[in-house]
Amino acid sequence: MSRPLDFGMFDWLDAGIDTTAALYESRLRLVEMAERAGFHGYHMAEHHGTRLGMAPSPALFFAALTQRTSRIRFGPMAYLLPLYHPLRLAEELCMLDHLSGGRVEMGVGRGVSPYEQRCFGVDPEEARARFDETLEILRAALTEDVVNHVGAHYRFEGVPMPLKPLQKPYPPLWYPSFTDSGTTYAAEQGYNYM
Repeated sequence: MSRPLDFGMFDWLDAGIDTTAALYESRLRLVEMAERAGFHGYHMAEHHGTRLGMAPSPALFFAALTQRTSRIRFGPMAYLLPLYHPLRLAEELCMLDHLSGGRVEMGVGRGVSPYEQRCFGVDPEEARARFDETLEILRAALTEDVVNHVGAHYRFEGVPMPLKPLQKPYPPLWYPSFTDSGTTYAAEQGYNYM
């Protein structure tokens, strides 16, 4: 049995000739129009320290989007996990999932730009290990009432996580990649792929 094809948008907010406030407003209106046109989803890139990075905090942009739309699904493509504290990100994702009525899609990646990783003091050679550990903690924080973890970068003992996402067990995971190994990783983990 076939089902209809859903269409989505992938976007990034790069600096233009107008004000930053006007840029945000134009993108919010774009997503409102996409929703009216029947688009299924909207994904936005996360960048830092570059003119491509005018939305370095996707959750803030998406929080505004929850107030302007009611149906379209959305998410970052992707949260650059080596740059995030996993428990803080879990809490923000839960808030966003509830604010949106369960429309969040959760793109995760390690980032492809050593420049952007270094902006946050992350050694690009450690990005894969940080990604793996952060994702492990993030998934636990979204599903477990208490987080215990001992790893190379984080250590948590008995941290309560009372806030849970609306979608169970958590919002759909996406993994973007340009490589064969990335495609294989997404398939092996059962993640949506871009």
